[in-house]
Amino acid sequence: MGDYTDSTTVVAVEDALSTTLDGESVILHTGSGEYFGFNEVGTRIWEAMQEPRSMVEITQQIENEYDVERERCRSDIESLVDELVEQDLARVVDDP
Repeated sequence: MGDYTDSTTVVAVEDALSTTLDGESVILHTGSGEYFGFNEVGTRIWEAMQEPRSMVEITQQIENEYDVERERCRSDIESLVDELVEQDLARVVDDP
């Protein structure tokens, strides 16, 4: 798992296309040709990452929208961000 701080900023890569249907997303990585699917919460995280966002901003947004415990929320977000970075769908842009 990545070593993310509150100020770690992540963003979706530009060569990923996505569409949302019934609250769930399908993402195509145009470089690899692979498809990925996200549930409703994963979709909201993906949408938040379309612009550079800090981990604390994403966590606060999801925590507010889904009434989830902060530590669980953060852990789940970090797991998804790890997967996105590993699949070249997102990147860390800043970690002062």
